Amino acid sequence: MGFVALLVALAIVAWLAQSALRSHGVASRPAAPVAPGVPPSDPRERAKAVEQTVIEQARDTARRIEDAE
Repeated sequence: MGFVALLVALAIVAWLAQSALRSHGVASRPAAPVAPGVPPSDPRERAKAVEQTVIEQARDTARRIEDAE
C-alpha cells in the first residue's frame, strides 16, 4: 500500500514539474511554423535568432573595418 502511495505522489510531482517547466518556457514543445519576420515564441529559438543577428553584425563590422584600412 505504501509503495502505491509513493508512486501516486511521484506521478503528481512529475506532472506539476512538467507544467511548471512549460509555463516558464523551459520544457520542449512541438515547434510551430513561424512566418517570416515574426519572432519565434520558443525562448531557445529566440536566443538562436539573436545569436545569428550578433554574428552577422560582427561580420559586417569586421568587413567595414577592413574596407576602411
